[in-house]
Amino acid sequence: MVLLKVKIKLLSPVILSSYVPDNNLTGTHGFIPGSSILGLFAVNYINKKHLKKEAHLNEDFNAWFLKEKLIFTNAYITEKEEYGEIAMLPTPLCIKKQKNNDIILNTLLNQIDEQMVSISPYSYIDGARIKTLVPEKKINFHHHRERVKGHTTDGGMFNYEALLPGQIFQGEIIGAVETLKKFKETFEDKFIARLGKSRNTEYGKVEVKLMRLEEEKAIVFTEKEFKNERSIFITFISPCILLNAYGFSDPSIATLENYLGGIWEKDTFTIIDYELKIDRIENYLSVWRMKRPLERAIMAGSTFKLYFCNRLSYAQVYKGLDQIVGDGIGKRRGEGFGRVKINMTTDEEYFEQGLKKRVIKPTGPLPTEAKKVFVHVINSFIKEEFGEKVYHEVENFSHLPSNSLLGKLGLMLVNSPDYQFKRTIDELRDKAETQLKECKYDRKSSLYHYIKSFDVIKIIEGIYNRNNSYSKLAIFIDYDIKNEKEILLKLWKQYFAVLFKLMRKKQQSSTKKEALNNE
Repeated sequence: MVLLKVKIKLLSPVILSSYVPDNNLTGTHGFIPGSSILGLFAVNYINKKHLKKEAHLNEDFNAWFLKEKLIFTNAYITEKEEYGEIAMLPTPLCIKKQKNNDIILNTLLNQIDEQMVSISPYSYIDGARIKTLVPEKKINFHHHRERVKGHTTDGGMFNYEALLPGQIFQGEIIGAVETLKKFKETFEDKFIARLGKSRNTEYGKVEVKLMRLEEEKAIVFTEKEFKNERSIFITFISPCILLNAYGFSDPSIATLENYLGGIWEKDTFTIIDYELKIDRIENYLSVWRMKRPLERAIMAGSTFKLYFCNRLSYAQVYKGLDQIVGDGIGKRRGEGFGRVKINMTTDEEYFEQGLKKRVIKPTGPLPTEAKKVFVHVINSFIKEEFGEKVYHEVENFSHLPSNSLLGKLGLMLVNSPDYQFKRTIDELRDKAETQLKECKYDRKSSLYHYIKSFDVIKIIEGIYNRNNSYSKLAIFIDYDIKNEKEILLKLWKQYFAVLFKLMRKKQQSSTKKEALNNE
């Protein structure tokens, strides 16, 4: 695999996303997306060649930026060490820390009863040694302004996060040798560019530096190592967009298995364990002057353990792995989506050599308005996580109830005060109750028991464990959402309202597919 490393030094704060009142107030990118780097070089090329509106007719522009002859990966934070610069990558989700004693373990190789929490989102792993780092950001709040009227909206606010200047991010451009040579010759080795939002103001000034071409071995493990266990770990180091049979983004195990079935035969491998989280991808395309449709993706850091049967030789497995490491997995690979590493995490336990920078906390009491903003941030994040959970969970149900019953359940839920809905389902007729009990959840329980046992507080605790920065923020501002009965009830109702709606859509899709097959 031949690559051209790109280093981007921030000369001013860089805003990689912005927020308005109808969006959740969540964190911005802690990295520079490959799509942004692709756009940066595309704009530079258009200006250099004076292409204006005819850029797509240019042969090189078409090949490099439109036809995915080059892959622009995400650029992640780097840190200087005594012997050079360390490039961080998203931390595998299976590497977690025990909450009580700070022992770092690989959850795919350890059966752990104790509570685990995530560590830093970015890290450098060398054997059993792990170094972590969090990019430095700042957050600003502004009144929301109506574009047409040109003045602020009463009570409306938006915020943006910006990466602070002085930090260096590193990404890669991957392609054929001759293509990369021509690309490098086209651009200066070092140039100043603009990146992100508000780049026409004081934001977004960066220094871009192209390094020398390098040949990198995609996979490093021997035939002997493979034959001992016949299993490997695949870790996504960027979000991965996979499409299901209906053409919709579907970050599920079944869709991933189906995709990998195109690399190896479907019955020659099995995903025996995994740590998976779902991400949402929504970016702005300046040519369209609008956002791209939202995509659901496998989150960077998600890790899967694959076992290969004896029918596949080491050479066959290696060839397939070499392909997915070089080309990536899924859609929009030219923008850096679907990048993977093989056997990135194979140790059972890790010791941390921290690179965390000291955070200086403000003194004095927390202002009331600031607390309101942070409470809104936490609540919005939890609401978003509930939304992601229900989209993921609906795939675990089989033998769904009829659409008429699902519609009736939705109406009962809307008209039910407090948690009375849990009791009301016991008043359904026997036929309807039987449908709820025959609807299996993950082949073990049923929809009936799922509704009865669903615990909002337990779900929130799980969200905090996976994203301990929000739990720390809640502690810092002395906010306990578990005491907010109205919010908990609203989350509970919205969760099941969406679940029943998704089940109806799933039923309708299955009916249409069955009708097409019968034709």
